[in-house]
Amino acid sequence: MQILGLSDSTPKPTSRFRELFWPNLTTEPAAQSACETAALACFVIAGITTIFAFFTTFLTLIDALLFLMIGLGLRKAWRTAALAGFGLYIVEQAAGIMQGKFPGVLTLLFLVILFNGVRASFGYRRMHRTDEPSRSPVNSNLAP
Repeated sequence: MQILGLSDSTPKPTSRFRELFWPNLTTEPAAQSACETAALACFVIAGITTIFAFFTTFLTLIDALLFLMIGLGLRKAWRTAALAGFGLYIVEQAAGIMQGKFPGVLTLLFLVILFNGVRASFGYRRMHRTDEPSRSPVNSNLAP
């Protein structure tokens, strides 16, 4: 059983809890996965905001639309979308704290996921920049 790796005696390299809060972003699939998780968080935030918009003002739908667009940008690992999502969420939570609303566990979870989305989007672009061949100007006047 140990040859096949089916034994419980082999320790896991990292826990799921640690991977959620501080994922290892050294590979392209891991960075893409963290961006997808941040995009999913933005979609959830947009959905929750839309539901609350029906009970409050419809201007809140603008906020939901922003998070929807940010989520679409995060699916493409755009750094601008990641920074905008993290910044917008911090500003909204700071405004809530100023009004006397204390952030809950879900708020902190979304904050960590969006921060990891920023880390992942920058890491993803850094990996793509080093993978691309250098573009040097080629003199077309030279014959082979």
